[in-house]
Amino acid sequence: MKDKKWKIMYAVLLAIWLTVIFSTIYYWYTGNEILIDTDVNLYYVTLPPLVIIVLYIAVTCFILVTYLIMDKKVRSIQEKACEDFKDAIIKKNVLCSIIIAAHNEDTVIKRTVTELLKQTYQNIEIVVVCHNCSDNTFAEASVEDPRVRALDYRTKDSGKGIALNFGVSKSKGDYILVLDADGILSHDFVEKGLPLLEKYAAVQGRYVPSNRNYSFVTRLLSIEGDLWSTPYMTTRTALDKRGGLGGTGYILKKEILQEVGGFKNHLVDDYELTSRLLKKGYRIVFAPYCINYDEKPPTVEILLKQRARWAKGFIDLLKHQACEPTDILGIIFWLSPLVILAALGLFLTIGFGMIFNLIFGYFPFNYAAITINQWLLLTAFIWILQITVLIKEYGWKGLKYALFVPIYNSFVLYVFVVFVRAFTIKSWGATKTTHGFTTKSGNI
Repeated sequence: MKDKKWKIMYAVLLAIWLTVIFSTIYYWYTGNEILIDTDVNLYYVTLPPLVIIVLYIAVTCFILVTYLIMDKKVRSIQEKACEDFKDAIIKKNVLCSIIIAAHNEDTVIKRTVTELLKQTYQNIEIVVVCHNCSDNTFAEASVEDPRVRALDYRTKDSGKGIALNFGVSKSKGDYILVLDADGILSHDFVEKGLPLLEKYAAVQGRYVPSNRNYSFVTRLLSIEGDLWSTPYMTTRTALDKRGGLGGTGYILKKEILQEVGGFKNHLVDDYELTSRLLKKGYRIVFAPYCINYDEKPPTVEILLKQRARWAKGFIDLLKHQACEPTDILGIIFWLSPLVILAALGLFLTIGFGMIFNLIFGYFPFNYAAITINQWLLLTAFIWILQITVLIKEYGWKGLKYALFVPIYNSFVLYVFVVFVRAFTIKSWGATKTTHGFTTKSGNI
């Protein structure tokens, strides 16, 4: 029942959203004007969140445009690093330790370890920390290869940070690659990532969904990654801003990790570690040729649980600013919980007004808004940008994914639900993501 109430909330928000959309289209099509028969004036209350939302949309458009223009430049950074430093890395033959924190992951861990052994860079060790497991994770992770070590680790407390620190303490390499239990890396991930560490403290790989076609939800979440994750990280690198870590599929220097205090047992350990690295002046680079095939949540229920943990972590980290004063994108990302709060307030206000208007025939208050024509033009522009990005990434096959764009732009209302749910989270274990959903057309 606890999870069901969040799904109900999501359904209610979608219903409100569709009411607003179809009511707006109706007034545009008929040419009728909304009747506002009231002295209640919420103009100056609704104006600030409206401005925030419009600015946020403008930044999103800027990111997509920059990605379309600068993607080749960012790829060339990694290409040049491989050209300049690959021979030196091979000559030194440095050991890269791959650390996997696993808690009850027997459905995926053997596949993950087996795939890692196919890395073109062979001087690796795989350390799987089977943390407080009650299933067959340890047995499944114990693949027969001298480069694999499965550790059965028992502690009173749980958390990814605890397991990762234990894995690092048992590792022998000078470089640490962090990977989730469900992650599959491109076979040249290590080979193409290590050269970048000659110039940077850490390297973040690119996310590609391993189960895009598993369910309708995974299709929409895959589009979310196409339209946000990759463009955002590409834009930051193109603007020479400090990048960030994404929780899995990244490599960093062990000595630097130890210098900043290792991993913390935080709900968003990746962003928390990023903040400490940036405060020390270290730089993180995005590596588009290093691909991490990660598993997307297959159902709304699992999605809301996972993203609520992320939201809780971001809210907790509002007090840890790690952005340069000129890093506008970084500041906006850091303040995203406040943007969501403003958007949720405006959404509920306008939604209430529209429903009231349907019942009583007039709007119960004045409010700040853009015109219907402006809204239609803005929506069309955003959709064109999003579809162009999909075509760029997948060729004309992207047109198939483009059919999901209108649905995706409604689907993202889930962020409001997870934002509210975040305030109810008390522990890491309560939001553990279930894995193993890759059997239906999983495209690795």
